[in-house]
Amino acid sequence: MSTFRHPGLAEPRTKEEWRRYRDSRPPERPTMPPYQRYLKLPKEEKEDINEARDTFHSALAIVDTAQVKRLHYLMERRMKANSRRAAGARAGLVLDGPPTVGKSTLVKLFAARYENRLRRRHPEKFQDGYEANGMLIDYTPVVYLSIPARATPKDLSVLLADYLGMVQLGRATQTDITNHVLTVLADVGTELVIIDDVHFLDLSAREGRVVNDHLKYIANETAATFVYTGVELKKSGLFLEGQATSRATQTAGRNTRHAVSKFGCTTDADKLEWAQTVKALEDTLILYRHKPDQLVKLSPYLYDRTGGSICALTDLIRESAIEAVMSEEEAITRKLMDRIEISEYAQATYRSLVQQRRKSASAKPKTAAS
Repeated sequence: MSTFRHPGLAEPRTKEEWRRYRDSRPPERPTMPPYQRYLKLPKEEKEDINEARDTFHSALAIVDTAQVKRLHYLMERRMKANSRRAAGARAGLVLDGPPTVGKSTLVKLFAARYENRLRRRHPEKFQDGYEANGMLIDYTPVVYLSIPARATPKDLSVLLADYLGMVQLGRATQTDITNHVLTVLADVGTELVIIDDVHFLDLSAREGRVVNDHLKYIANETAATFVYTGVELKKSGLFLEGQATSRATQTAGRNTRHAVSKFGCTTDADKLEWAQTVKALEDTLILYRHKPDQLVKLSPYLYDRTGGSICALTDLIRESAIEAVMSEEEAITRKLMDRIEISEYAQATYRSLVQQRRKSASAKPKTAAS
């Protein structure tokens, strides 16, 4: 199971920020002295070593789970199918799932890997002074947008313009901005457009059709594959105009929806994949007293704590590793993890689960002693 460590960067809002994300590299794994020698080091040297470990643990690892591999495969296949398609809207993908299942990380990881392959195959396109169609262009194969709350169609066009570094006139209309954006997208060779958190677009009964018409227009006029991510999109105005009960939108007609889910826990295959994911994260730890597979043995507990959420799992292991260094325990145990609080949603879910189990245990009839 391969891994890729995520750089500690904010969400990219411009092509320059995207490139910093794309080019970032995880911190180097620090070289550690033997434990007994480490214990005898001066305080300042130990602090420096621990700081390096904390930085490394903070980055943690992004695990290529079966779901990540499957969705990356489908995204790559769709892009290949669209690569020489006739003019008109290309078929896109919609990744729909609950919060904290890693949708944003998944699409950014795909886009970064895709663009890095292009850089390897066509390095000349990424150099200053690259010329295409008689113009000097800033080749921008990937556009990544994270949508703010209650965004309107005009907001979407403005976000695209800001990402591309376009100078906007103060009184420009939505149509003016959109047409300028479409021209620039074509000029800079954009091949992949990711619209993350699309549920934040205003998809209400009044605005749902307007948003869909705008998305359809941009996709129609752009020779790029569109990938959308969001929460509870199947019944939203993205697929049913104005959140109607039956009227499917053209967005639904042109895009394939794929569910992104939390880890399961019912079958042996589910449990094996969860344990493998835990092990992939555990193998990156730099703790002197942590025993191999100590977390793997706690896989059921970790599932209870996180509800099968990959985001909650990485949050718990990341902070536990830092706690193990700060407390000088040098190992992640269940007792240590019980001290770590992650998201309120995960904490509330775990508390509810514990209470249910206590009630079930107390309701069972006691067996008479023989």
